[in-house]
Amino acid sequence: MREGIAVFLRDGDGVRVFSGGSSVNFGCHIALGRAYSAQKSAIMRDTRERIMEAAFALMIKNGVDAVSTGDITKALGLSRSLPYRYFSTKRELVYETFKLYFCDRFFPDPGAPAPSTLYEAVRLVADRLSELMGALGKSIGGRIDVFDYNALYLEALKREPRFKRYASLQSAKFSECVDRAIASGEIKTLSADFVKRVLLDVFGRGSDVLSKKSPKRNLENIISDMRDFYELVKSARR
Repeated sequence: MREGIAVFLRDGDGVRVFSGGSSVNFGCHIALGRAYSAQKSAIMRDTRERIMEAAFALMIKNGVDAVSTGDITKALGLSRSLPYRYFSTKRELVYETFKLYFCDRFFPDPGAPAPSTLYEAVRLVADRLSELMGALGKSIGGRIDVFDYNALYLEALKREPRFKRYASLQSAKFSECVDRAIASGEIKTLSADFVKRVLLDVFGRGSDVLSKKSPKRNLENIISDMRDFYELVKSARR
């Protein structure tokens, strides 16, 4: 074969090119390229989530307005410009962070069906709340108080209309669980609004704030009370 002339032949793994007595398997190059792209995407997702985790921990501690992108990158040891590779503005970063830590960590897919029973919904919220508080505590080297978490949630609802609309989708899932539980006889025939209000009040109540209990005890009380309330209202048939 003369130098400078390439012959393309197909084999089982891809296209093999013969040129000047040598050959290169393009299937291997394609596979390597895909592996590199997958690895790069994974790294970018990890960096994006690290930025949001640091942002959320700082916002719980200091409030939204007191936290700059510089504070976030300083906490992570990253360049100041890095967040803008993933978020167009600080507001966009805050919005996506609110979505992740107040909604998606509990119900990742807004379009997915609600849990099939109220028991399942209560257990899911309790378990994921406990996991979330533990993960956030590790990221800042201390405990996150669930009441600070709830205070930031209320601030998020007030300051970001897009988040309020998104959060309403999650709230609708919870309401659906309560309505289904009453209709199926899973819980007693009570006012659906009453059940929803009490469970949400248990989750976000401020009655323990003045007692000055530890963040760990506050979280344990909320999870315990959510489960106890379910036991109180469940049907004797269950």
